[in-house]
Amino acid sequence: MQIDIYNTDNKYDLIYTDPAWKQTKGNKRKCRPNQGKELDYQTCTMDEIKEIHRQALSLCNEKHNVFMWTIDKYLHETEQMMKELGYELHARFIWDKENGIAPAFTVRFSHEYLLWFYKKGNILMPCEDMRGKYTTVLREPSTKHSKKPVCAYEMLENMFPNAKKLEMFARIERDGWDTWGNQVGILDKN
Repeated sequence: MQIDIYNTDNKYDLIYTDPAWKQTKGNKRKCRPNQGKELDYQTCTMDEIKEIHRQALSLCNEKHNVFMWTIDKYLHETEQMMKELGYELHARFIWDKENGIAPAFTVRFSHEYLLWFYKKGNILMPCEDMRGKYTTVLREPSTKHSKKPVCAYEMLENMFPNAKKLEMFARIERDGWDTWGNQVGILDKN
């Protein structure tokens, strides 16, 4: 169900977020037609991302977790931003996309990070039968830009089956999740 984070009484145990990091297309073809072009969606500055998350985090129950996607370019800034918001890093998951682009024709960037944050003393623990079942490496080929791996959703649903879940900057709708973003459902059509 799509919600408005600025106008809801809902409370959440798990926030799953894929911020619209400021970046441009870098995929080069023939005469580099895409180089430097804006992405096909509106991006945000770090300050905007921080303020949006400050609002979303105010909707959380006392015990909760935040799972946030980031890329190499923003890894340290993401961790610092969440620290400033009062969160600690529990784990860094690495999504091995099994493909990727080679900026400047060097090496292929074939991973993203899914960071698990919590408030000290208030981590939401996975259900007992799922503790230790998952590693910090997620392997699934990427399919479309910004479409996250199904295995990440499944991992969170298995680890936290009774958690009230909110996906921020959502691009798909998924049963059992509330969603927020200006592109909710756009990838459901493809």
